[in-house]
Amino acid sequence: MNSTVFMVFVLPFLLGAIVRVPVLRWEKGYLLSAVFLLLSAVIWIYTEYLVHHGVDGTVLLWAVMATEFTVGYIFVGVLTRLMKK
Repeated sequence: MNSTVFMVFVLPFLLGAIVRVPVLRWEKGYLLSAVFLLLSAVIWIYTEYLVHHGVDGTVLLWAVMATEFTVGYIFVGVLTRLMKK
């Protein structure tokens, strides 16, 4: 696996999952999911209006990483909810 693929896709997903684990016992853990979703959406909207001055690629990578983090966070939450049922 390429190190760039790991840093952009796998590591944010794993960090999202790791951040979700301590919050599992908190009944309102979905609030953090909403915050992460909102943050990801804001970053994507921000990348839509950038002018090409050399930073677009970096900010786009941040948007992808924020989305992967959010997906990892929500994935662990859904998985634990399914295991409880």
